[in-house]
Amino acid sequence: MNEKLITGIFNDSYAPITDGVAMVTRQYALWLNRKTGPSCVVTAGSPDYFDNDEFPVYRFPSIPLTARPPYRFGFAITGDVKERRLRGEILKETLSTNIFRIPFDLVHAHSPFVSGKLAQTIAHRRNIPLVTTFHTKYRSEFERALKTEPLITIAMQVLKGYYNKADFVWVPNAESIGILREYGFPGDVEIMPNGTDLHVVESELPLLRQEGDELLRVSGDNFVFLYIGQHIIEKNLDLIIEALPHLGSLPKPFKMIFIGDGNHRSAMEERVNDLGLSDRVKFLGIIRDRAFIKRAYARADLLLFPSLYDTSSLTVKESAAMRLPSVLIRGSSTAEGIADGQNGFLSENDPLTYARTIVRAMDNSSLRGTVGEGAFHSLYNSWESVLEKVELRYREILSRWKGH
Repeated sequence: MNEKLITGIFNDSYAPITDGVAMVTRQYALWLNRKTGPSCVVTAGSPDYFDNDEFPVYRFPSIPLTARPPYRFGFAITGDVKERRLRGEILKETLSTNIFRIPFDLVHAHSPFVSGKLAQTIAHRRNIPLVTTFHTKYRSEFERALKTEPLITIAMQVLKGYYNKADFVWVPNAESIGILREYGFPGDVEIMPNGTDLHVVESELPLLRQEGDELLRVSGDNFVFLYIGQHIIEKNLDLIIEALPHLGSLPKPFKMIFIGDGNHRSAMEERVNDLGLSDRVKFLGIIRDRAFIKRAYARADLLLFPSLYDTSSLTVKESAAMRLPSVLIRGSSTAEGIADGQNGFLSENDPLTYARTIVRAMDNSSLRGTVGEGAFHSLYNSWESVLEKVELRYREILSRWKGH
């Protein structure tokens, strides 16, 4: 029997934030805790929020990040953290500890910022491996937040320094390796894909689709297009909105459903109103109920995901798990592994072409079904199977680390 491992999963964002990296963080801790040994999440504090996971969530002090709500900037110098737990949906507990006292065998950071630096410090003090995963095109975030090139250059140098000090650098797909190289990182990089917690037997889809009609309040004779994720300008969501007026040739009326939130949502709603599309476009906000999300995917006819910002999208994998085809931008990182008309649909990055791609998909239901099946067989990975690979790699790392 394999020896139990004590692992820590570090990230700056976590529940109640529901971005992709926060979801990755939870799945790592969940499956490691179930299969490998005690695991925990270490993340920024969230006032008035109590965690209810089956593993500990340790939170360091934080303040609001005013430029990017609801994100928070943390302080983890002392290692003092709090575990704010909800037990049985009634009992609330707050426990304090020091993260440096936990006898980790390995730490894994999913952010290069405060939580990543904390993981780096722990690894150095305990002489244990630091694994870190590169998830995000940080330069575009720096450009938006810092504005001036000298500050952006400094931030990029700090970022490169962090990855240079990591013992093992992972990425979710091959496209991300090229981005790291552009950032000036010369070291070894390993690919460890992401997974999804959604799964459905094909025979269940008709009932889930019917239930999706009720949840989304759409008619059975509507085409339904879906976007799930952050409503931020970097996600290229204006492309979807500008494409919608060009869908007049569809044989049936459509509904466009946006699930999520972000600082660009109000601008999106205003543009939808200006285009006279308010009766066809719904903004549902953040939905954390995974049963609802599953039924939304089941009801949708296409996932629209034109992001040029993401390195690897969980949404596309979730869509594939539900045999729902995605419409992506040709050449984007999220389009890695997509063959047009086989396991997804690819478009150029302009509204008219995007609209034509949607129409091409909707004009041929047989093709759409074949593409959905192709997505399922080529893109779907369960988180349980991914974490089996992660555990094997952790054990390989640790077997060679002894005496490091």
